[in-house]
Amino acid sequence: MNVLVIKFRNIGDVLLTAPLVSALRAGGHRVSALVKAGTESMLAGHPDLEELFVYPSRQPGESRRALLRRELAFFRSLRARRFDLAISTTEGDRGAIAARLSGARRRRAPFAAGRDKRWRRWLIDEPVAPLPGPRHTVLRNLDLGGAEAAIGAVGVILAVDDVDREAVRALLDESGYRADRPLVHIHPTSRWFFKCWTDAGMAAVIDRLIGRLGLQVAVSCAPDARERERLDAILGRCAHRPLDLGGRLTLKQTAALSERADLFFGVDTAPMHMAAAMGTPVVAIFGPSGAFDWGPWPNGHAATNPYPARSGLQRSGPHRVIQQAWTCVPCGQDGCDGSKRSDCLERLPASLVMAELESALARSGAA
Repeated sequence: MNVLVIKFRNIGDVLLTAPLVSALRAGGHRVSALVKAGTESMLAGHPDLEELFVYPSRQPGESRRALLRRELAFFRSLRARRFDLAISTTEGDRGAIAARLSGARRRRAPFAAGRDKRWRRWLIDEPVAPLPGPRHTVLRNLDLGGAEAAIGAVGVILAVDDVDREAVRALLDESGYRADRPLVHIHPTSRWFFKCWTDAGMAAVIDRLIGRLGLQVAVSCAPDARERERLDAILGRCAHRPLDLGGRLTLKQTAALSERADLFFGVDTAPMHMAAAMGTPVVAIFGPSGAFDWGPWPNGHAATNPYPARSGLQRSGPHRVIQQAWTCVPCGQDGCDGSKRSDCLERLPASLVMAELESALARSGAA
């Protein structure tokens, strides 16, 4: 069977479809994927993926008519692949429309509560109702594989090549890296600042890791002006200077940095998932989001939820999630009452975070 997996979401979301790709391939099927521009590196090079398609995005100066022509040509090329099954992994209409336009004989997607309209049933002929209870995103993706998926131990594959590894090695060497000392990779920022911990807390952790524990710390952030400004604010509070790679890495290079590190520390964002995919122990701070949905996936875990609790400290495999055990957590909001500020993060004590970090470092042998 020829299967198309569709994911029109953000970077981390796309990466967490990798186990579905593997499960479908293990079931004996040819698997291709369709994603939006800017996220394709999360599946590029996946050994179980036959083809990777990127949905056309509007280019600077391009008219809507010109974009429409490219979109029509794109779907003609998809239809030529003669897909037997298209799986849209989100409830949104855009993925469902793409599934229909792909020409696939069967079209599957999560059941969209409140959207079960006649035209939606024309788009999707195999709606999948969600299983009850908290369920990790990896598992919800796998649920869509149905009888076509062969599911065993579950791992997230992120392919990184030696070119990216060498680029990271060169940048580390240029920054003063020493191969004889353990390395912690810290990615303190997110495009959503309501997911970020305090600048003072991050600075305190960096100083303790370097000054008290004698470890090396490499920091990163996206090549984005707001994130770079936030990282600079953190570094401005530090008494000890880490290896600063902020804004200098591609997504694959960020993964290569995590792969080289003894531990990753960060917040609920794509680089956290990337580090876990590379097999690096992760300590992640969570605020408004649920770890039962989005916690770092422990590769090789059975197809059960690795973070069953609603909130609080949780551990699974080599990974740890730090989250306040408040009744309002997780709220799923963009900050308290939509304020873009999260009290559960702003009031998270550095002492608690550092205790978890030191425990994780001891377990990994880095401290």
